[in-house]
Amino acid sequence: MSKEERADIKEYYDDLTEHIKLIRKERNVSQLKLANILGHNSTSFIARIELRQNQANYNLSHLILLAKEWNLPLSDMLPPLKNS
Repeated sequence: MSKEERADIKEYYDDLTEHIKLIRKERNVSQLKLANILGHNSTSFIARIELRQNQANYNLSHLILLAKEWNLPLSDMLPPLKNS
């Protein structure tokens, strides 16, 4: 994978994180509640993702759980791809 491809993927994860954060805030869901939905007992997991620390990211199973919890199509959990 080229350096440019890695940068594109990192940018998409950044966009995904901001997208989920926006949905979370629109629904008045705390970091703790979000962590609980994803099977965690503290906010540290969500905080690491939202702060983009230690390469922490949402994965497909997280997105499926959130889509079900928020009664949204899975596709709504993903931000659009940017054309390079």
